[in-house]
Amino acid sequence: MDTFRDLSKQWADESQAFKALYSLNKVRVPWIKDSISKDKETLIGSRIADIGCGGGLLSIPLARLGADVSGIDANPEAIESARLSLKRSPQLRGSLEYVCTNVTDFAAKNESSFDAVVASEIIEHVADVGSFIDACVRLARPGASIFFTTINKTLMSKLLAVWMAEDVLQIVPEGVHDWNKFMEPELLCQELESRGCEMRFSHGLIYNPMLNEWAWSPSKLMNYAVTAVKI
Repeated sequence: MDTFRDLSKQWADESQAFKALYSLNKVRVPWIKDSISKDKETLIGSRIADIGCGGGLLSIPLARLGADVSGIDANPEAIESARLSLKRSPQLRGSLEYVCTNVTDFAAKNESSFDAVVASEIIEHVADVGSFIDACVRLARPGASIFFTTINKTLMSKLLAVWMAEDVLQIVPEGVHDWNKFMEPELLCQELESRGCEMRFSHGLIYNPMLNEWAWSPSKLMNYAVTAVKI
């Protein structure tokens, strides 16, 4: 958490520590939109929880598509940055809120309240993964989609996502990632299925740091995305 507190002033800058997350929006926003509302151009009428929202990098584009979004983060500095960004988009104030809390407490007050729950690039920073997944599933209504993007636990991810990204290329600050918290896609799918969810999508993602671009990939050795539906 201290690492992210130190980075809080950079949330609004697309060229600094979070530039890869800004770039990821070009892939994850259409993926989320099409999964929720394939036959429509907007997300109007959809209520979405963005868990681990940080500075609102994903919350804002989802709200711009018409969704009612609740961005949740336990880091008060990140929430403060997100709220400052929201002030620059006054047209979204009625459809986007940021709440400084942990997902377990939020789920206790908002059970079965959301049409979609998004946990993008957050589970690899979570200490108690089981409780985190429990809370995400509790937030979803029956029939709601639950989205995860994260990093696989492989030797390649240890080499590239930790050593290369942090120590060599310095794309992300040192200490952001703990390889021991990375999670295999098979295990994540098992955890979701054991909580009454049905898997709908599992696919690899690849990041080109030189071009700052993401693309879908048949390989899940590094990053991957999954979609589950709460039954």
